[in-house]
Amino acid sequence: MINISGFKAYDANEVAEMLCLKYRTVTRYIQAGRIRARKIGKKYYVTEEDIREFILAQETTAPPIRESDVPVSGPIRED
Repeated sequence: MINISGFKAYDANEVAEMLCLKYRTVTRYIQAGRIRARKIGKKYYVTEEDIREFILAQETTAPPIRESDVPVSGPIRED
């Protein structure tokens, strides 16, 4: 990690660990433009903000839950 006056940037290995992805997947995402990064020397660095943007850009494939989908089983009892 690079930390200069509160500015934090993580290398691709650290990003992969944070997101539970493989290093190669992260580098492919960077090269495809899905994760914004800067290349310094031979390493890619991703800022906290760019990691946040990547996470927020992900969509779930699960349909939204509607109240009518939740089963009603009666009042909750405390024994």
